[in-house]
Amino acid sequence: MSEEMIIEDVPEPHKRESRLREALNRARQQAAERSDVIVDLREAELARLELLQDALSEVFEEIPEDTDLLECSLVPSTPPRLWVDVLGHVMMGRDKRTYRFLKDTRHGRQVILETTNLDEIAARVTDYVAHRLLERERALESDADGKTVVRLGETETPAGPDESSRRSGAVWGTVIFTFLVGAFAGAAGLFLAGMLLTAP
Repeated sequence: MSEEMIIEDVPEPHKRESRLREALNRARQQAAERSDVIVDLREAELARLELLQDALSEVFEEIPEDTDLLECSLVPSTPPRLWVDVLGHVMMGRDKRTYRFLKDTRHGRQVILETTNLDEIAARVTDYVAHRLLERERALESDADGKTVVRLGETETPAGPDESSRRSGAVWGTVIFTFLVGAFAGAAGLFLAGMLLTAP
């Protein structure tokens, strides 16, 4: 093999660079196409969740203003989520068309409903909101029952600060009296024991 043939077999630098440039351009184009698909899918998820948020807007407008437990807020995270409260949210399934209503519990995440039907998921979220409001009312009632005593249809308020201070003073008085009686009995017992031991 001659020296001239060896030189001809070595690719020229500009040819190697052009091949690399072409490969980089192909890789960039493929990455751009993938990112376009991802962006399109994410926008589709957001659009479906926005439709659900609109369907639930009247429900959340009827919730009393002093209730901060429930809030229909769309968070454009990855993946996007429509939060109903701190425990429950709706997100899209892998096919980007199925609504998944999930709730976090002590035993892990629970799937409440999976459906492609907007009306079904809106109805299920509405039922969930109603149950959460009922739970809140019961909790408030139990708190009220713990602070008030109901007798014969009348509500008796808890003891005021003057009465509670009198009760605590009476308790302390009893403690001090008991201590003094015990100390006196102990001293008398020691005195008698000394008398018996020193007696001839």
